[in-house]
Amino acid sequence: MTTITIDDNLINELIAVSHYQNAQEAVIKVLSDYLQQHKNKQSFFEQLRLVDDYTDDEMVLLFERDKDTGRNIEL
Repeated sequence: MTTITIDDNLINELIAVSHYQNAQEAVIKVLSDYLQQHKNKQSFFEQLRLVDDYTDDEMVLLFERDKDTGRNIEL
């Protein structure tokens, strides 16, 4: 765990930058923006990648075609 000490000058700067009147809201806004910018985003390839923990039966179901799909049977 990391402890950050913020003095009054830094709090005033944070309030000015974030356009909030409340110091707590200003700190939360600045920290959340910082974390959002430095968050490791998955590449497009990683987002499309299949999960590795599929069983063989589940993997077959992903690629198996249902022959009755799209057919209408009228009685």
